[in-house]
Amino acid sequence: MKKILIFPMLLIGAISANAQAGAADAHTQAMDKAKDGNIDKALSIIKTAEANYPDNATLLKDDALFSTMKKDYASAIEAGKKLIASPDADEQSYQVLGSAYTASSKFGDAERTYQEGIQKFPKSSILYAEYGKALNDNNQPKKAAAAWEKGIETNPSISSNYYFLTKYYATHNNPLWSVLYGEIFINIETFSARTPEIKDTVFKQYNALFATDNVLQNYIDNGQPFEKAVASTLQQFKDIVSGGVNPESLYALRGQFLVSWFNSDNVKTYPYKLFDRLIQLSKIGVFEAYNQWLFSTYNQNQFVTWAQTNNGEIKEFSKFQRSSVFTIPDGQYYQHN
Repeated sequence: MKKILIFPMLLIGAISANAQAGAADAHTQAMDKAKDGNIDKALSIIKTAEANYPDNATLLKDDALFSTMKKDYASAIEAGKKLIASPDADEQSYQVLGSAYTASSKFGDAERTYQEGIQKFPKSSILYAEYGKALNDNNQPKKAAAAWEKGIETNPSISSNYYFLTKYYATHNNPLWSVLYGEIFINIETFSARTPEIKDTVFKQYNALFATDNVLQNYIDNGQPFEKAVASTLQQFKDIVSGGVNPESLYALRGQFLVSWFNSDNVKTYPYKLFDRLIQLSKIGVFEAYNQWLFSTYNQNQFVTWAQTNNGEIKEFSKFQRSSVFTIPDGQYYQHN
Protein backbone atom coordinates (compact mmCIF):
# COMPACT_ATOMS: atom_id res chain seq x y z
CA MET A 1 0.00 0.00 0.00
CA LYS A 2 2.84 2.41 0.79
CA LYS A 3 4.25 1.97 -2.72
CA ILE A 4 0.85 2.82 -4.19
CA LEU A 5 0.68 6.03 -2.19
CA ILE A 6 4.18 7.24 -3.02
CA PHE A 7 3.52 7.78 -6.74
CA PRO A 8 0.51 10.12 -6.29
CA MET A 9 2.44 12.18 -3.75
CA LEU A 10 5.40 12.47 -6.12
CA LEU A 11 3.03 13.42 -8.91
CA ILE A 12 1.46 16.15 -6.80
CA GLY A 13 4.93 17.48 -5.98
CA ALA A 14 5.86 17.52 -9.67
CA ILE A 15 2.68 19.36 -10.61
CA SER A 16 3.30 21.90 -7.87
CA ALA A 17 6.88 22.43 -9.02
CA ASN A 18 5.79 22.87 -12.63
CA ALA A 19 3.12 25.36 -11.57
CA GLN A 20 5.66 27.37 -9.62
CA ALA A 21 8.07 27.32 -12.55
CA GLY A 22 5.35 28.36 -14.99
CA ALA A 23 4.19 31.23 -12.78
CA ALA A 24 7.77 32.36 -12.22
CA ASP A 25 8.43 32.37 -15.96
CA ALA A 26 5.31 34.44 -16.61
CA HIS A 27 6.33 36.85 -13.85
CA THR A 28 9.78 37.32 -15.42
CA GLN A 29 8.36 37.91 -18.89
CA ALA A 30 5.79 40.38 -17.58
CA MET A 31 8.37 42.32 -15.59
CA ASP A 32 10.59 42.60 -18.66
CA LYS A 33 7.67 44.08 -20.61
CA ALA A 34 6.83 46.43 -17.73
CA LYS A 35 10.42 47.70 -17.61
CA ASP A 36 10.08 48.53 -21.31
CA GLY A 37 6.93 50.51 -20.51
CA ASN A 38 4.53 48.02 -22.07
CA ILE A 39 2.12 47.56 -19.16
CA ASP A 40 -0.67 46.26 -21.41
CA LYS A 41 1.49 43.38 -22.61
CA ALA A 42 2.74 42.71 -19.09
CA LEU A 43 -0.80 42.45 -17.78
CA SER A 44 -1.83 40.24 -20.71
CA ILE A 45 0.96 37.79 -19.89
CA ILE A 46 -0.16 37.64 -16.27
CA LYS A 47 -3.84 37.18 -17.14
CA THR A 48 -2.97 34.29 -19.47
CA ALA A 49 -0.82 32.66 -16.79
CA GLU A 50 -3.55 33.07 -14.17
CA ALA A 51 -5.87 30.94 -16.31
CA ASN A 52 -3.37 28.09 -15.99
CA TYR A 53 -2.24 28.76 -12.43
CA PRO A 54 -5.23 30.21 -10.56
CA ASP A 55 -4.71 31.73 -7.12
CA ASN A 56 -0.93 31.83 -7.53
CA ALA A 57 0.30 34.52 -5.13
CA THR A 58 3.03 35.85 -7.41
CA LEU A 59 0.63 36.25 -10.32
CA LEU A 60 -2.03 37.87 -8.15
CA LYS A 61 0.53 40.43 -6.93
CA ASP A 62 1.50 41.21 -10.50
CA ASP A 63 -2.15 41.45 -11.54
CA ALA A 64 -2.90 43.93 -8.76
CA LEU A 65 0.26 45.93 -9.42
CA PHE A 66 -0.17 46.26 -13.18
CA SER A 67 -3.90 46.89 -12.86
CA THR A 68 -3.18 49.71 -10.41
CA MET A 69 -0.64 51.16 -12.85
CA LYS A 70 -3.33 51.10 -15.54
CA LYS A 71 -5.77 52.72 -13.09
CA ASP A 72 -8.05 49.70 -13.33
CA TYR A 73 -8.58 49.80 -9.60
CA ALA A 74 -11.54 47.44 -9.54
CA SER A 75 -9.41 44.66 -11.06
CA ALA A 76 -6.51 45.51 -8.80
CA ILE A 77 -8.70 45.32 -5.70
CA GLU A 78 -10.26 42.04 -6.86
CA ALA A 79 -6.81 40.48 -7.26
CA GLY A 80 -5.65 41.97 -3.96
CA LYS A 81 -8.59 40.53 -2.05
CA LYS A 82 -7.84 37.06 -3.41
CA LEU A 83 -4.23 37.58 -2.47
CA ILE A 84 -4.75 38.38 1.23
CA ALA A 85 -7.27 35.53 1.49
CA SER A 86 -4.54 33.13 0.39
CA PRO A 87 -2.63 31.11 2.99
CA ASP A 88 0.51 32.41 1.24
CA ALA A 89 -0.37 36.04 1.96
CA ASP A 90 2.66 38.02 3.13
CA GLU A 91 3.41 41.63 4.02
CA GLN A 92 3.62 42.61 0.36
CA SER A 93 0.16 41.16 -0.23
CA TYR A 94 -1.39 43.70 2.13
CA GLN A 95 0.80 46.43 0.68
CA VAL A 96 -0.44 45.67 -2.83
CA LEU A 97 -4.11 45.73 -1.86
CA GLY A 98 -3.70 48.79 0.33
CA SER A 99 -1.99 50.65 -2.50
CA ALA A 100 -4.86 49.83 -4.85
CA TYR A 101 -7.37 51.17 -2.32
CA THR A 102 -5.30 54.32 -1.74
CA ALA A 103 -4.87 54.96 -5.46
CA SER A 104 -8.65 54.75 -5.88
CA SER A 105 -9.18 57.11 -2.90
CA LYS A 106 -10.83 54.39 -0.83
CA PHE A 107 -8.86 55.46 2.20
CA GLY A 108 -11.00 53.75 4.81
CA ASP A 109 -10.55 50.41 3.06
CA ALA A 110 -6.83 51.08 2.72
CA GLU A 111 -6.50 51.84 6.44
CA ARG A 112 -8.39 48.68 7.39
CA THR A 113 -6.21 46.63 5.05
CA TYR A 114 -2.99 47.97 6.55
CA GLN A 115 -4.31 47.53 10.09
CA GLU A 116 -5.13 43.91 9.31
CA GLY A 117 -1.69 43.43 7.78
CA ILE A 118 0.06 45.01 10.77
CA GLN A 119 -1.92 42.80 13.13
CA LYS A 120 -0.67 39.78 11.19
CA PHE A 121 2.85 41.14 10.71
CA PRO A 122 3.46 43.44 13.72
CA LYS A 123 7.15 43.89 12.86
CA SER A 124 6.46 45.17 9.36
CA SER A 125 7.92 48.66 9.13
CA ILE A 126 6.93 48.79 5.45
CA LEU A 127 3.25 48.34 6.30
CA TYR A 128 3.50 51.15 8.85
CA ALA A 129 4.98 53.37 6.13
CA GLU A 130 2.13 52.63 3.74
CA TYR A 131 -0.46 52.91 6.51
CA GLY A 132 0.88 56.36 7.38
CA LYS A 133 0.74 57.42 3.74
CA ALA A 134 -2.90 56.36 3.50
CA LEU A 135 -3.71 58.32 6.66
CA ASN A 136 -1.88 61.37 5.37
CA ASP A 137 -3.64 61.18 2.00
CA ASN A 138 -6.88 61.08 3.94
CA ASN A 139 -6.05 64.35 5.76
CA GLN A 140 -4.97 62.75 9.03
CA PRO A 141 -1.36 63.98 9.28
CA LYS A 142 -0.89 63.52 13.04
CA LYS A 143 -2.07 59.92 12.89
CA ALA A 144 0.15 59.43 9.84
CA ALA A 145 3.19 60.73 11.72
CA ALA A 146 2.43 58.40 14.62
CA ALA A 147 2.30 55.43 12.22
CA TRP A 148 5.62 56.40 10.63
CA GLU A 149 7.23 56.82 14.04
CA LYS A 150 5.97 53.38 15.03
CA GLY A 151 7.48 52.03 11.83
CA ILE A 152 10.88 53.44 12.78
CA GLU A 153 10.60 52.07 16.30
CA THR A 154 9.60 48.67 14.92
CA ASN A 155 12.35 48.40 12.32
CA PRO A 156 14.76 51.35 12.22
CA SER A 157 16.54 50.34 9.01
CA ILE A 158 13.59 50.74 6.61
CA SER A 159 13.95 54.01 4.72
CA SER A 160 10.39 55.03 3.78
CA ASN A 161 9.28 56.03 7.29
CA TYR A 162 12.23 58.43 7.48
CA TYR A 163 11.35 59.80 4.06
CA PHE A 164 7.79 60.64 5.00
CA LEU A 165 8.70 62.02 8.43
CA THR A 166 11.47 64.24 7.05
CA LYS A 167 8.90 65.95 4.86
CA TYR A 168 6.26 65.96 7.60
CA TYR A 169 8.52 67.64 10.18
CA ALA A 170 9.75 70.12 7.58
CA THR A 171 6.18 71.39 7.26
CA HIS A 172 5.32 71.11 10.96
CA ASN A 173 7.96 73.35 12.53
CA ASN A 174 10.30 70.61 13.72
CA PRO A 175 13.60 71.17 11.88
CA LEU A 176 15.73 69.16 14.33
CA TRP A 177 13.95 65.90 13.54
CA SER A 178 13.67 66.78 9.89
CA VAL A 179 17.46 67.03 9.59
CA LEU A 180 18.10 63.93 11.73
CA TYR A 181 15.60 61.72 9.94
CA GLY A 182 16.51 63.17 6.57
CA GLU A 183 20.19 62.38 6.95
CA ILE A 184 19.39 58.86 8.14
CA PHE A 185 17.20 58.37 5.07
CA ILE A 186 19.99 59.59 2.78
CA ASN A 187 22.44 57.12 4.32
CA ILE A 188 20.03 54.20 3.98
CA GLU A 189 18.69 55.11 0.54
CA THR A 190 21.66 56.85 -1.04
CA PHE A 191 21.11 56.44 -4.76
CA SER A 192 17.34 56.54 -5.30
CA ALA A 193 15.20 59.09 -7.11
CA ARG A 194 14.01 60.31 -3.70
CA THR A 195 17.50 61.14 -2.42
CA PRO A 196 17.97 64.58 -4.09
CA GLU A 197 14.61 65.73 -2.73
CA ILE A 198 15.56 64.86 0.84
CA LYS A 199 19.06 66.32 0.48
CA ASP A 200 17.44 69.62 -0.47
CA THR A 201 15.01 69.35 2.46
CA VAL A 202 17.84 68.69 4.93
CA PHE A 203 19.77 71.75 3.78
CA LYS A 204 16.69 73.96 4.02
CA GLN A 205 15.87 72.61 7.47
CA TYR A 206 19.37 73.41 8.71
CA ASN A 207 18.58 76.97 7.68
CA ALA A 208 15.34 76.76 9.69
CA LEU A 209 17.17 75.27 12.68
CA PHE A 210 19.47 78.29 12.91
CA ALA A 211 16.99 80.92 11.70
CA THR A 212 16.69 82.41 15.20
CA ASP A 213 18.12 81.61 18.62
CA ASN A 214 14.66 80.56 19.76
CA VAL A 215 14.55 77.44 17.60
CA LEU A 216 17.31 75.51 19.38
CA GLN A 217 16.36 77.05 22.72
CA ASN A 218 12.85 75.64 22.40
CA TYR A 219 14.25 72.11 22.11
CA ILE A 220 16.50 72.75 25.12
CA ASP A 221 13.64 74.11 27.23
CA ASN A 222 10.83 71.79 26.14
CA GLY A 223 12.36 68.77 24.42
CA GLN A 224 12.82 65.19 25.53
CA PRO A 225 16.27 64.24 26.92
CA PHE A 226 17.84 63.23 23.59
CA GLU A 227 16.52 66.37 21.90
CA LYS A 228 17.90 68.52 24.71
CA ALA A 229 21.32 66.88 24.39
CA VAL A 230 21.53 67.36 20.63
CA ALA A 231 20.20 70.92 20.69
CA SER A 232 22.48 71.94 23.56
CA THR A 233 25.52 70.63 21.72
CA LEU A 234 24.56 72.38 18.50
CA GLN A 235 23.93 75.62 20.35
CA GLN A 236 27.53 75.71 21.54
CA PHE A 237 28.68 76.22 17.96
CA LYS A 238 25.86 78.27 16.46
CA ASP A 239 28.19 81.23 15.89
CA ILE A 240 29.93 79.19 13.18
CA VAL A 241 26.88 79.64 10.93
CA SER A 242 26.15 83.23 11.98
CA GLY A 243 27.52 84.45 8.66
CA GLY A 244 25.27 82.10 6.70
CA VAL A 245 24.29 78.45 6.41
CA ASN A 246 26.24 76.87 3.56
CA PRO A 247 28.23 73.66 2.97
CA GLU A 248 31.41 75.12 4.43
CA SER A 249 29.86 76.50 7.61
CA LEU A 250 27.84 73.33 8.14
CA TYR A 251 30.96 71.21 7.67
CA ALA A 252 32.70 73.22 10.39
CA LEU A 253 29.72 73.22 12.75
CA ARG A 254 29.01 69.50 12.33
CA GLY A 255 32.68 68.68 12.87
CA GLN A 256 32.70 70.58 16.16
CA PHE A 257 29.43 68.91 17.13
CA LEU A 258 30.99 65.46 16.66
CA VAL A 259 34.08 66.32 18.69
CA SER A 260 31.94 67.61 21.54
CA TRP A 261 29.42 64.75 21.40
CA PHE A 262 32.03 62.00 21.41
CA ASN A 263 33.95 63.64 24.26
CA SER A 264 30.88 63.83 26.49
CA ASP A 265 28.67 61.39 28.35
CA ASN A 266 26.11 61.77 25.55
CA VAL A 267 27.87 59.18 23.45
CA LYS A 268 27.15 56.51 26.08
CA THR A 269 23.80 57.84 27.25
CA TYR A 270 22.36 58.27 23.76
CA PRO A 271 24.00 55.90 21.27
CA TYR A 272 23.00 57.01 17.77
CA LYS A 273 24.14 55.22 14.65
CA LEU A 274 23.96 58.34 12.49
CA PHE A 275 26.57 60.05 14.67
CA ASP A 276 28.69 56.87 14.61
CA ARG A 277 28.54 57.01 10.82
CA LEU A 278 29.68 60.63 10.74
CA ILE A 279 32.62 60.03 13.06
CA GLN A 280 33.58 57.04 10.90
CA LEU A 281 33.62 59.28 7.82
CA SER A 282 35.78 61.74 9.71
CA LYS A 283 38.28 59.06 10.78
CA ILE A 284 38.77 57.78 7.23
CA GLY A 285 39.24 61.30 5.91
CA VAL A 286 36.13 61.79 3.76
CA PHE A 287 33.86 63.77 6.08
CA GLU A 288 34.31 67.00 4.11
CA ALA A 289 33.53 65.23 0.83
CA TYR A 290 30.43 63.73 2.41
CA ASN A 291 29.25 67.13 3.61
CA GLN A 292 29.88 68.72 0.23
CA TRP A 293 27.86 65.96 -1.40
CA LEU A 294 25.12 66.08 1.24
CA PHE A 295 24.61 69.83 0.85
CA SER A 296 25.30 70.02 -2.88
CA THR A 297 21.81 71.38 -3.59
CA TYR A 298 23.01 74.70 -2.12
CA ASN A 299 24.98 75.25 -5.32
CA GLN A 300 25.46 72.32 -7.68
CA ASN A 301 28.09 74.12 -9.78
CA GLN A 302 30.07 74.92 -6.64
CA PHE A 303 29.97 71.25 -5.67
CA VAL A 304 31.20 70.17 -9.12
CA THR A 305 34.10 72.61 -8.84
CA TRP A 306 34.96 71.39 -5.33
CA ALA A 307 34.82 67.76 -6.49
CA GLN A 308 37.19 68.48 -9.39
CA THR A 309 39.64 70.24 -7.08
CA ASN A 310 39.42 67.44 -4.49
CA ASN A 311 39.18 64.50 -6.85
CA GLY A 312 41.06 62.07 -4.61
CA GLU A 313 38.82 62.61 -1.59
CA ILE A 314 35.67 62.40 -3.71
CA LYS A 315 36.83 59.08 -5.16
CA GLU A 316 37.51 57.68 -1.70
CA PHE A 317 34.14 58.88 -0.47
CA SER A 318 32.34 57.40 -3.49
CA LYS A 319 34.12 54.09 -2.95
CA PHE A 320 33.00 54.08 0.69
CA GLN A 321 29.42 54.98 -0.27
CA ARG A 322 29.08 52.09 -2.70
CA SER A 323 30.64 49.49 -0.45
CA SER A 324 29.02 50.40 2.87
CA VAL A 325 25.54 49.42 4.00
CA PHE A 326 23.94 51.63 6.65
CA THR A 327 21.72 49.85 9.15
CA ILE A 328 20.48 50.94 12.55
CA PRO A 329 20.36 48.60 15.55
CA ASP A 330 17.26 48.22 17.66
CA GLY A 331 17.07 50.26 20.84
CA GLN A 332 18.17 53.61 19.42
CA TYR A 333 14.69 55.09 19.12
CA TYR A 334 14.24 58.22 21.23
CA GLN A 335 10.91 59.71 22.19
CA HIS A 336 10.36 63.28 21.10
CA ASN A 337 7.69 65.93 21.08
